[in-house]
Amino acid sequence: MAKTILSKEQMLQRLQEEMRRPPFHALLGPQAYDADPASGEVVVQLPYQEAFSLSPTAAFYHGGVLASLVDMAAHAAIAVQTGKTVPTIDLRIDYLRPAPGVTLLAHARPLRVGRSIGRAEVKIYADQVLVVLGQGVFSTQ
Repeated sequence: MAKTILSKEQMLQRLQEEMRRPPFHALLGPQAYDADPASGEVVVQLPYQEAFSLSPTAAFYHGGVLASLVDMAAHAAIAVQTGKTVPTIDLRIDYLRPAPGVTLLAHARPLRVGRSIGRAEVKIYADQVLVVLGQGVFSTQ
C-alpha cells in the first residue's frame, strides 16, 4: 500500500481536528501550530495557565501536564498520518529540567507508521530550551 503524501494545509487541518476533537483537550487548550509534510512532524502549542502549575508560589509546569502534552502531540503525529484515532499503547517521558510557566512547543515526529503499530518521538521546548523528551507507541489497527 502506497503512503499518501499530505500537503501542509491538509496536515494542519488534520492537526487542528486532533486538537479539537477530544473533550479532555478543552481543559488544556492545545493548539495546532505547524506541520511539515516532508518529515511528518507536527508542532503543538500549549499556552501556560496557572492551573498547570507545580506549586502555588512558582510558575512551573506540573509533570502530569507535560506527560499529557507528550501523549497528545505523539498521538497527533501518528493520527495525522493515518487519518484516524490511534489508542496509546505505551508512553515514555524524560523530564530534562523544570518547565517554566511559558507557552510550550511540542515537536512530534513519527518514527514509524505501520499497519498495527505507530511510534513517535516528542521534544518539548520552553523558550527554545529543551525541557522534555518523550516517545509514544500507538495502535494503528
